[in-house]
Amino acid sequence: MMNELLVLGLLMHWPLHAYRLAKIANNILGPTGNISRGTLSGLLAKLEQSGLVTEAASSEAPFPSDRPSRVLAITPAGRERFLQLMLDTPSHLDIPRFHMKALHLEFLPAEQQLFLIEHFLLACQSFIRDKQAEVHRFGADAEKHVHINDTFSEGVQAFMRLKIEQMQLEITWGQALRDRVVGRLHRESLP
Repeated sequence: MMNELLVLGLLMHWPLHAYRLAKIANNILGPTGNISRGTLSGLLAKLEQSGLVTEAASSEAPFPSDRPSRVLAITPAGRERFLQLMLDTPSHLDIPRFHMKALHLEFLPAEQQLFLIEHFLLACQSFIRDKQAEVHRFGADAEKHVHINDTFSEGVQAFMRLKIEQMQLEITWGQALRDRVVGRLHRESLP
């Protein structure tokens, strides 16, 4: 589902050559989340068979091509599916999926943007509360420490604190996203 959101989100911006789509997708995903050519090819075939993407003329792609490659464009059904994926809110914290959604918030009304951002922020805050309680329980459980050496115990606690710090960065970033949306709403409401 994440790769589907990635591909449809990119095609919401412009029709793309298939190889350019792969290049942009892998730049977004980074070294730990690359999408292979085979996976992308299979996904594009599935999306095309489902009527969510279609072949387009080379002239429609805004980026020139130095190699032969099909150009793909999103269809109206693809736009509907993209919006469904954007508005789907998982019951658990899914940071990579929210990061993907954040790239394409512009395609949603401001109220829906704020809903997604607030949902993400609440999930992050819940994660922090749970992890802080876990750190406290782990440190306070003397019985566990009988079976665990100090080096491992300190390492576990340091790792849990790292996760809390990472989540606090996510919250700071999410709050900045929210502030931008609220700022745009405020500017649009001015006479």
